[in-house]
Amino acid sequence: MTRIFLSTWGQNDNIGDSILRRGLLRTFQQIPGVELHVHAGRRESSDPNDEGYLTALGLRGDEVLYDRSIDWLGAASMSVLARRTILALPAGEIVYGKIGKHFMAAGNLALALAPRIRGGATLQVGAGVRMSAGGDNVRRAAARAAAPRSMSGLERVSRRAMAMVAWRDAATQNAFGVGEVVPDWAFGEGVDPTTDGLGAAPAQRKLLAVTTRAHHGPLTADKVEQLRRLAARHDLTLQVYSQVRRDDEHVARLAQVLHPGTGALLFGDKSHAECEREVRALHRQSAVVAGDRAHALIIAATEGAIPVPLSNGTTEKSVRTVRAGGIPVPLDADSSFRSIEDYVGTQLADPLAIERPITVARQQIAQARARLHAIVDNTDNTGNAPVEPALAGR
Repeated sequence: MTRIFLSTWGQNDNIGDSILRRGLLRTFQQIPGVELHVHAGRRESSDPNDEGYLTALGLRGDEVLYDRSIDWLGAASMSVLARRTILALPAGEIVYGKIGKHFMAAGNLALALAPRIRGGATLQVGAGVRMSAGGDNVRRAAARAAAPRSMSGLERVSRRAMAMVAWRDAATQNAFGVGEVVPDWAFGEGVDPTTDGLGAAPAQRKLLAVTTRAHHGPLTADKVEQLRRLAARHDLTLQVYSQVRRDDEHVARLAQVLHPGTGALLFGDKSHAECEREVRALHRQSAVVAGDRAHALIIAATEGAIPVPLSNGTTEKSVRTVRAGGIPVPLDADSSFRSIEDYVGTQLADPLAIERPITVARQQIAQARARLHAIVDNTDNTGNAPVEPALAGR
């Protein structure tokens, strides 16, 4: 029996993390006859995932769970020596620190090569590199990180040794020079637009939902005015909410500014599953969802709302991640009221402006899943799988 090792660990207070990792997990749950070894992270020393986080993952109960990364990595190391093993590297954001890049690259190369011992493979699907930073150096840091030379040769070699490489945005693909782009796993979650639709067209909805990152500080006066003018122009009611628990206090203050007398919808003490249900219900009523949380905008789109990147800081990450799903959100440098209004007006005029790209994104994700399944199932008469990194040169 083939063993598949993957991680669902993420930020314990962020439903975006549990949703995208559910998409990765579901990909391999759909393959019969495999043994799933899942890093759940309930005892991680830095940021453990509690049971509230796990409620949104869709665990079936037949997975082998590991509460510490060291135990999961140890089991994976033993498994590659004993039987055919597939390593699926974590989805989500890859963060490269100022030091330790070469050690990380060497580790990735080892992870890429080790499963081959018994005919296995390593996969990199659904990740993107952090290419922005806070403070005055935002754009310079983004430009440096986005440059192809920012990825070491060792990192590129490690990806070329993997059986499939698919990034969640074009900037990461360009930085590595390896692999393809497939929309973030979160684009594949929620209702199926081809069977259930995405609800009423945005032009028929009455809310403008807003969520922003606490560490970017209170929205500036011009951003507040942008939101008020956008709501007034399209006869929308403003509603602030949080999908990340650490943003609660920040968005509660924002609600007092944007719609005094009506409270924000907060994460609070809800489980991830409960918070996701509430956020999706809000998005299903929203014509527009504005903010700088990439997955807030993705979840909004999967519920038929128009995503609008808006922030005091950079929206670079949100823009490139959402654009990979086929939605032409305004660039960070063009986020004036006029550019946002032109974009929103165009989207509102087309009842299928959101449903159409979400349908295509789902198809791309389904195709990626089919290729992953083929890699897992590609066994010869000895029970081993030849590793052919067919996507490495793309």
